[in-house]
Amino acid sequence: MRIERKRGGPWVNEHRSIFKFMRRTVEIQEDAADDVASVLAQRGDAMGELIDYEAKRDRELCVTGSGWSQSKLFHGLSSHVTTDGDEGIWPVPDEAFLEGIEHRRRYVLVTGGTKIHRLMDWLGKPGRDLSLRTAGSHKGQSVAGMVATGSHGSTLDETGCETHVRGMVLSTGKGEGIWLGDPDKPVLKDEWIARFATPGDPAHFAAARVHLGGMGFVSAYLIEAVEEFYCGLVKRARKLPADWADLVAQGRFAEAMGDITQGRTPHYYELTFDPFAADDEEVLETIWLDIETTVKPTLDAAPVSRTSFEALGEQAARGVKQITENPLASEMIEARLRDLIDVPGMIFDDFKEHACDERDVPRTLSQLTAQWEPHRLFGLRVDVYNAAFAVPLERLPEALRIAREMAAGTEDNIRTFSKDFVYTVRFAKKSPAAMGFLKFDNNAIINIDGLPKNFLLGTDAHVAARRLQYLFKKAGISFTMHWGKDAQMDAADIRDQYGAAVDAYRAARKALLGERDEVFISPALERWGLA
Repeated sequence: MRIERKRGGPWVNEHRSIFKFMRRTVEIQEDAADDVASVLAQRGDAMGELIDYEAKRDRELCVTGSGWSQSKLFHGLSSHVTTDGDEGIWPVPDEAFLEGIEHRRRYVLVTGGTKIHRLMDWLGKPGRDLSLRTAGSHKGQSVAGMVATGSHGSTLDETGCETHVRGMVLSTGKGEGIWLGDPDKPVLKDEWIARFATPGDPAHFAAARVHLGGMGFVSAYLIEAVEEFYCGLVKRARKLPADWADLVAQGRFAEAMGDITQGRTPHYYELTFDPFAADDEEVLETIWLDIETTVKPTLDAAPVSRTSFEALGEQAARGVKQITENPLASEMIEARLRDLIDVPGMIFDDFKEHACDERDVPRTLSQLTAQWEPHRLFGLRVDVYNAAFAVPLERLPEALRIAREMAAGTEDNIRTFSKDFVYTVRFAKKSPAAMGFLKFDNNAIINIDGLPKNFLLGTDAHVAARRLQYLFKKAGISFTMHWGKDAQMDAADIRDQYGAAVDAYRAARKALLGERDEVFISPALERWGLA
């Protein structure tokens, strides 16, 4: 590892929702030599010195990879640690494993700064033919950013990306690296770990698994991959049948999808709703269907590349929409002007143009997830507002009804919100992490995807997200919000939703960092009551 100190300057996250001026910048570069234990030992020494140096000067460290998170994870006076060059992936040497560990080729050690798409490419090389279990809809994040915020992969039988983690190496500035391993599935020998880290209390593993940037510098993760799997892709628009909500609430996804499955197992299911449309109008469905095979198929399908907001940018160039039904109040001049953009209409138009039935064309997980690209509207970059609510699956029908009634408006056929957003619904299992936001046994995730807060004409997307929280609370629907997206929560909300997990998180943070806890602090942790 090489650490390069540079002058500070302005910084903005990838979604351009957070702007900061950093006083100083520290760049982390990893040369990735072959002996992983020696590399991790050297990384621990170098980062330990950096953390200790900053702590003695009462400075916080802001560690970023791709800057994906929309949560306020750092102070403006921080020393900004960038990890774009901190990429390293190593197979675990055979001598490191405990006796009896099977499928050893599936385990890798990877630096926290490594981008997801690089890890996917490494795993999928011919001869390895491995895959992550799950990933978010984009693969531009760093591995540490993905795990730190509990990024959800949304496949029907998986939870958030933290499900891959079997251990982690933490630099805390206390003169040693700390190893936290999964107590339910130990993998590595203590004597091998001792070459680069001191074993920490495994009781803290669950709390540190989704660490929110508050447990030190995550130098590396021990990841357990799976054998490469293949899915066919279907993208279609249809009117949902009358029993769709009941079937989904019972977890009967194949039946809810209809004849398209033809007896095959659905792997992933995503729906996009126009919040302002009637219940009997079309929705957009993205479905992955498992392809069973005993040999590696030919993988010549084009990777998924289009996303909703790239589609919006292209559609917007063709002209604005005419809004004739369910108008906004006449005095809402700015909102009426913004309404002409009609985010749902443009996304629906583009999706239908690129709908496909490629259920028998095999794609890997890497080919099914999109590389992040900036979005443009009328030639100008448009960034994304995104908030995500996880609700118990059985409450999804009620939650969707509330969300759609809120958007459509009911009084005198006049809406409250401009057409700045869509609802996207996905599904996932419970997280094993104490602070994993997927905390229900079966989760339905309702995303509000829309125009950003800094949009030139304004936006209602973030206002809608706040209103929806109020309505869910009023209806008694339990929910949590994705940490890496716009999580509009305070300490009271977090305590109410996570209970004793808050105490476990704070205890783990204190035990791991001690007096160094002020180095890894952020406005978000303070607001959430986790500092």
